[in-house]
Amino acid sequence: MNTEYEFDDYKETIINNEYDFSNIVPTIEGIDYLVNYCYKMYNNLLNLCQSDEDRNKQIKYEFQHYDFKKHYTTNFEVYISDGNYKSTTLNSYDTFKEAVNKGLVNNVKKLKITLDMSYKRGDNNQMVEYNNTFIIFFEPYLINLTRKANHNEENMQKIENDLISILKRFPTVNTIFCTK
Repeated sequence: MNTEYEFDDYKETIINNEYDFSNIVPTIEGIDYLVNYCYKMYNNLLNLCQSDEDRNKQIKYEFQHYDFKKHYTTNFEVYISDGNYKSTTLNSYDTFKEAVNKGLVNNVKKLKITLDMSYKRGDNNQMVEYNNTFIIFFEPYLINLTRKANHNEENMQKIENDLISILKRFPTVNTIFCTK
């Protein structure tokens, strides 16, 4: 994510993109790279929010203006289910690496990566919400990426394109369930 952010007056719009990657082979190396990328993007947003928060601390409330204010939904999460009523939720790349080392990412029924890059922008009393959610879902014979947003932002489009590019680098195989 660029820290040099373009502040065009983005018109509110509905983005609901879904991509099917059901023919990829989700290797641990590929998932690791994907989780690492998502966590870096999440941390970049948190750093921008913290910089804005620090800058605004010295200003009276009614004069505060934010370019990036953390939204209550801003989140990074890796959800892993083994299908036997046991699930694990991880909130950082380090905890994901620990889960890999403990074998928690072997023989899973589903794995879901959620990257919620939502934030607010504007004056303290007139904030506009910029909702941006990316979900990458892995289940046997069903692998997809979805992006939901309410503004068409260049940086979020870049993240979407990067995620597509990463998923396209996974090994692929045509099966009776999916041919591409």
